[in-house]
Amino acid sequence: MKRLALLWLMAWPWLADAAGPLAPEDYSQGPDFSLRLARTKAPFDYGAQAIDTASRWLGVSLREQASEHITLGMYGGYAYVTQTNNPVTAGLELDGYHAGFSLHAVLVTGQYATLFYALNYTYQKVDHKSDAQTVVIDWSEAQAQLGAIVTLSRKWRLYGGGSYGYIDGEERISGAINRTTNFERHSRAGGFLGLDLNVDPNGYVGVEAKTGLTRGAEIYFKRRY
Repeated sequence: MKRLALLWLMAWPWLADAAGPLAPEDYSQGPDFSLRLARTKAPFDYGAQAIDTASRWLGVSLREQASEHITLGMYGGYAYVTQTNNPVTAGLELDGYHAGFSLHAVLVTGQYATLFYALNYTYQKVDHKSDAQTVVIDWSEAQAQLGAIVTLSRKWRLYGGGSYGYIDGEERISGAINRTTNFERHSRAGGFLGLDLNVDPNGYVGVEAKTGLTRGAEIYFKRRY
């Protein structure tokens, strides 16, 4: 736990502007390990035009309580990206990785509902290399969420709320063409909604949908230790 807290203190200057959590948790227990599968889409503003970008993740996350109401986490894994209306990446699937930090904080806890906020910061880098040309795309995503978790039954929880964030990135091409292009996704508000099932005393599975900065869905499988 101390190592994770130290990493967070080192990363905090980046996270001051950041946002966006993993699925809400029951904060009364120990660390958890999660397998995450996600797919999102967003139009990236390249200046002259907007490029529709689809991103798929296969990754893991680790979270641990830093205090009674604060939970810190790290996550990462594989990333796969496709784009439409971009001649440089037409017909290609770029692959690489994603990595980030997360924070969850409980604001108010009631018998059947919990109010929370969450922050995350994610970095993603993908590329495609051929004999003629190399394409590299990387971007950072910062997002904040404010939401509530509602207990539906002993095993089921519903959660949702609002979000706000931005994306800033760069595309680099080398080879037959040499060019660097900046892109972004302007600060944007959105929302999220998820359902969480406690399948056994220490196991969880859930699904979350979101709109706003990106639109898409995530499936997660969690285990407490």
